[in-house]
Amino acid sequence: MGWIPDRYRELRSLLRQDRIEDEVDEELRLHLALRIADLEAAGLSAAAAHEEALRRFGDVSAVQRETYGIDRGIQRERRRMEITDAVRREVRQAIRSLKHAPVFTTVAVLTLALGIGATTAIFTLIDSIVLRPLPYPSQDRLVQVAHLAPKVGEAEWGNSVASYFFYLDNNRALDEMGAYAQWAVTISGDTDAERVEGARVSVSLLRLLGARPAYGRLLTDEDDTPGAPPVALLSHELWTSRYGRDPDVVGRTVSLNGVAHEIVGVLEPRFRLPAHETRVWTAIRLDRSLEPVNWHYVGAYGRLRPGTTVGAASSEIQRLTERLPEEFPGAYGGGFMEGSGFRASVTPVREQILGSIDRVLWMLFGAVGLVLLIACANVGNLLLVRAETRRRELALRTALGAERAHLAVHYLAESLILALGASVIGAALAYAGVKLLVALAPVTVPRLDEVALGWRSLGFTAGVALLTGVVFGLVPVLRARADFAELREGGRGSTPSRERQLIRGSLVVGQVGMALVLLAAGALMFQSLLNLRGVRSGIDPENVLTFQTYTPRARYDDDAIVRFHRELSDRIRGLPGVTQVGATTRVPLSPVGLNCSHTDVEGRVYRADQERSCLPTIHVLPGYFEAMGIPIVSGRAFTWDDTERRTGAAIVSRALAGRLWPDQDPIGRGVISYQNGPPWYRVVGVAEDVRSDGLEKPPIEAVYYPTTPMAGAYVTSHPFPEIQFTVKVEGLDAASLESPIRDLIRSMDPEVPLASVRTMRDIVNRSEQMARTSFMMLLLGIAATMALFLSAVGLYGVIAYLVGRRRGEIGVRMALGARVGQVVRMVIAQSVTLAGIGVVIGVGAALLTTRALESLLFEVRPGDPRLLLLVSAVLLLVALLASLVPARRAARTDPSAALRAD
Repeated sequence: MGWIPDRYRELRSLLRQDRIEDEVDEELRLHLALRIADLEAAGLSAAAAHEEALRRFGDVSAVQRETYGIDRGIQRERRRMEITDAVRREVRQAIRSLKHAPVFTTVAVLTLALGIGATTAIFTLIDSIVLRPLPYPSQDRLVQVAHLAPKVGEAEWGNSVASYFFYLDNNRALDEMGAYAQWAVTISGDTDAERVEGARVSVSLLRLLGARPAYGRLLTDEDDTPGAPPVALLSHELWTSRYGRDPDVVGRTVSLNGVAHEIVGVLEPRFRLPAHETRVWTAIRLDRSLEPVNWHYVGAYGRLRPGTTVGAASSEIQRLTERLPEEFPGAYGGGFMEGSGFRASVTPVREQILGSIDRVLWMLFGAVGLVLLIACANVGNLLLVRAETRRRELALRTALGAERAHLAVHYLAESLILALGASVIGAALAYAGVKLLVALAPVTVPRLDEVALGWRSLGFTAGVALLTGVVFGLVPVLRARADFAELREGGRGSTPSRERQLIRGSLVVGQVGMALVLLAAGALMFQSLLNLRGVRSGIDPENVLTFQTYTPRARYDDDAIVRFHRELSDRIRGLPGVTQVGATTRVPLSPVGLNCSHTDVEGRVYRADQERSCLPTIHVLPGYFEAMGIPIVSGRAFTWDDTERRTGAAIVSRALAGRLWPDQDPIGRGVISYQNGPPWYRVVGVAEDVRSDGLEKPPIEAVYYPTTPMAGAYVTSHPFPEIQFTVKVEGLDAASLESPIRDLIRSMDPEVPLASVRTMRDIVNRSEQMARTSFMMLLLGIAATMALFLSAVGLYGVIAYLVGRRRGEIGVRMALGARVGQVVRMVIAQSVTLAGIGVVIGVGAALLTTRALESLLFEVRPGDPRLLLLVSAVLLLVALLASLVPARRAARTDPSAALRAD
């Protein structure tokens, strides 16, 4: 009957030519074809058989055809039920099988859960911070308009009032612009005074960023007019924390820095300036009629016109920047542009917010991805070992008629059940991991408050679990063969095939190689952290408490501010354990950047096109250098006489003194900032250098001034109402002084807030480079530890299995005279050989991959041979330890018992 299929295809073509409808069941077509074949076999010609079959088909009654359809439906339902029953049966069998192997099930589930949980936790960070769109309309077209002055420093400059309006009026690349200025705000008048971050904004910026009120209204053009009554918007977060979500807060009056403001609205949750936390919003009220000045405090955002690229917008703004000296010679002339390298900077808002954190997170994701692969390799090895032990079961089921589809369902059910259990535990681990990551992440990481384990993360977990489950379920099926030799041997042990040994060995080698990559990355970050901690910062951060106060200008004149600062210093100095008290406008290593001020030096002649040096200027109260442990290497420190009598004293850093007056005594020399020429401040001391901008950066060249200006000088126009105190203590924890100091300030003036209370050690540890290095080191260290542990478990499992399978061979060797030491060395050599191959591959991979960490490292290079040798030795030692137990088991083999069993 081998000719029937070909004849059937021919007859089916004839049936279609006779216009039998395509909807006719395929099985009915086959029935007709077979009927024709029967007629031909009875002696009819092909044409006669065809006509007879068609005639008989036409004679079939409607009832018969309906009955045939019912029969076909019953057959289809029967097949569906058979498939369903088979799936249920195999799933139940899989559950029973896993229950009977609790050790295998537990190890496999926990191993997968570790990999899935770690991967999901990092994916949650990436999803929340990098992948989700920004909460602004047309977010892909939003850009920041700023400036750079590379000859002056690395800090980014904003816009002057004049340049902002000039760009607004003349650019053709942006269809809208908005302005803002950050400011710290003291809220008082209703409850305790509180210091929060604020922003003065233009109405156009709120419109540009898509601000919407939860209660009340937004700012209007009338509010943004100079001279209009002051009004304020509250962030949803401040409204919740300070006012208990009271909707009646709209219309109330609140004191902001001593000035009464009417609250006109509450913004929707999580609305903020890009890259800035903002709790209070007021109108910026820029006045374009004012005399242009070179003061770049105005931040600006714009929206690209449709079809305009960032590059085109940057070129357009740069063209306008080059016209600034011509348009505003009083502010931008005198060689400023050439001396500073002043130029425009147009940056997408997403890039401004994320900075380099997206690259850091993707590197971490790659690291935990390696952990997941190592975990999968471990489970894969477990499954291969389990498949070896179940070869007899497979052969029996195949011999009894089990179909390949049934075996596929069984293995797939087993692996999916394992993956399901791993995903549930992994989701719980991911939830805890996300909480830990948010707590440990540097404060500079954006959008941290948006990070949470949501449906997208759980979907990722389910997807990873499903993928691993399907792969683990299909691989045994693809390899499955009816091993009837296993039946003939009666289930006796046999040496595993070279192919299976190669697969298991390759998985272990891959695990070791990936573990070495992670260990090398973690070692590089650890070495960077050690190098950072070894840097001489120029300060002594131990037992120093810092905090911020603000004396409102509305109630304090210049003399009152100085009296308040001195009285508070004296009172704090009287607290138990306090040895020194000082204050400054900027604490070293704080996230707030240093102001750069043009500084003139007495006796120095400048060319017409030469710009004065732009130097960091720091204003301090007496006791600051002593409290911070900054030595005065020459001359003296400030006294209260310098502050109260405005003597015009100044202190310079050692690095600046060496550059300005090489091989000369700087004491008595004249300097002044913010203006050219006299009156001169006289240098009374030289302070040791301080790495104020970061431990990874060189010490700053700085000028220190008192907080009050001398007559005729504009270093500062008034004493600083906002200042950070530094308190040195001995014999107690510095943080314990917060409550006594708060009580002191409240007794002096309840409307003066105590804010930003931190120890100096905490500031150092949370400085940008230190915090980022510590964060990366910790996460890579955790990933490397997990990888090392999983690799050791995998290596132990393979060696233990091979020892068990080679028990008979070992018995023969010992019966022929092999000594215990030789057997032990054989087992250990096998383990170390696998690990050695993995180490060689891992070293090559580490040399390629750790280059991605170069920008995060400090005084250590990727591919450092010392670190690679160290982590290689660690992995080989772990391999040695993992083989000791199987080696001891092999050494205790009884030759006679092994031979009988084999």
